[in-house]
Amino acid sequence: MCGICVCVGSVNAVKKVFDGLKILEYRGYDSSGIAFIENDKIKCVKTVGDISNLEEKISSLQSNIAIGHTRWATHGGVTIENAHPHLSASKNLAIVHNGIVENYKELKKEFNISTTSQTDSEVFCDLIEKENGSLLEKTISASKLVKGGFAIALLSNLGEVVLAKRENPLYVAQTSFGVMATSDIYVFCDITQKYYTLSDDEFAKIENGKIFFFDKNGKKIKKKCEKIKKNLKKVEIFEKTHMKSEILETKNSLFMTYKNYQSGKLFEKIFLPKKLESICLIACGTAYHSALQGAMYFKKIKIPSQAYIASEFRYGDEILNKNTLYILISQSGETLDTIACAKMLKEKGMALLALTNTENCYLNQICQNILPTFAGKEIAVASTKAYSCQVFVLYLFSLFLSGKFLDKKKDIEDFLKELSLTDIDEEIVDYVASFEKIFFVGRGFDYITALESSLKLKEITYINSFAICAGELKHGTLALVDDKTIVISFCTFKKTKEKLFSNLEEIIARGGKVLVVSDEIVPFKSVRLPTFLEEFMPIVSVIPMQFLALKICEKLGYNPDKPKNLAKSVTVE
Repeated sequence: MCGICVCVGSVNAVKKVFDGLKILEYRGYDSSGIAFIENDKIKCVKTVGDISNLEEKISSLQSNIAIGHTRWATHGGVTIENAHPHLSASKNLAIVHNGIVENYKELKKEFNISTTSQTDSEVFCDLIEKENGSLLEKTISASKLVKGGFAIALLSNLGEVVLAKRENPLYVAQTSFGVMATSDIYVFCDITQKYYTLSDDEFAKIENGKIFFFDKNGKKIKKKCEKIKKNLKKVEIFEKTHMKSEILETKNSLFMTYKNYQSGKLFEKIFLPKKLESICLIACGTAYHSALQGAMYFKKIKIPSQAYIASEFRYGDEILNKNTLYILISQSGETLDTIACAKMLKEKGMALLALTNTENCYLNQICQNILPTFAGKEIAVASTKAYSCQVFVLYLFSLFLSGKFLDKKKDIEDFLKELSLTDIDEEIVDYVASFEKIFFVGRGFDYITALESSLKLKEITYINSFAICAGELKHGTLALVDDKTIVISFCTFKKTKEKLFSNLEEIIARGGKVLVVSDEIVPFKSVRLPTFLEEFMPIVSVIPMQFLALKICEKLGYNPDKPKNLAKSVTVE
């Protein structure tokens, strides 16, 4: 959650920071703001809502030092007072902050801190100011008192800039015009090809156009410079919204993913347990649904597998096994609950594999094995192409483990060649949108697609839908069915087709309506899919549901890229 951007250099830093915030807005769009130096004083401009509101206020401002922030609200509502940057009591220090200070109430009381906002971030800023020494020394001391993860950038009225990082991403780069820091290396595209990644409890000081790094004890350290890959570039939107662009990019994303995996070399680099007895997949949200699909793929090749929600796995007293491979899935590689699971498992010596869509992310740094998805940058909060690529990689990995990866080469290439993105016509959109209650059902693979489809609808339309195993309808849920209900069912799992049809008749008998998503002709109102091998159908069948959610969202007048109360990267618990 939240995005940080810093610029110190020979250019207008206010403009550079604003340009960075536009790229970072996907990380939080409740409010935004920039602090900068003017006549040896810190000036601060903040707005709520769309970042264009900020642009109007900073258009004539000039400074060679600035820090900026785009916020997803955690502590305190969406107000100007709670927007970042926050100033210390003396107004001589400004902070932008990503993360949560878990013990901010205790710190506020212990150090007698009085704030003008409801945020933990302002407490952090005042805590730093109350410490002794230079700004760097104060920051190091205060950080030791703080519980929780964070990324911060500090600006003093003397023009000092200090960065600190724990569990939340923060990158810094030397550029032709000075120094920049950010929460996402995409901000560096077209600016520089080299950057540094701050590790946990590391600090940086920007001074005289140079970057100096320090450990948690204040000792100066050297950092290895990393290179931005040539294929990394700024995201260009070619449709009305990022979400629509990303759905339409699905086929190419799958193709690029397979192109990188077709030799099998990426799989061969994975260090598996000496005796692989089982697989445990851990994730949150949409990534959890891909974990469920992956578990089914692995079970089909006779490897016992189970998917867990990361926030539950952490506290579930699960029995760990050195012969289990733990696959941790996150599009951003920043999901805090998933990262916490990875750290806990690493401490216990378990075999870890990260499945992410972001090359230089925190989850990849923790895990010894990495499987990238190659979906390309995904901006919209509701994941689409990245989900499809996660499912696809897990399928390919199951083939590798079964020893049949090369045997399936033709089937995979035929699928990628013939795949078409099934859209939803407006008549179906209007029909579904006319119902008060929308349920999704399925069996086997189709049940997982139902879960993901329901989540997409909830995320961007705010319609209170849910998904359930079709066979469970009669165990309570049928009580909710009436003539204001539509049940969207998936029928690609052939083993249970007749059972599914019986479930749908039960719905119709109680006044409900049904819509079936299938690759066959069915005796119900339907959305027809192209036919592929059963293992590919979870990818095929979810696409029209992504379009359905998108079109209902637009019909209701909402922005699918910025659903209320949500952000792309969940870096808080």
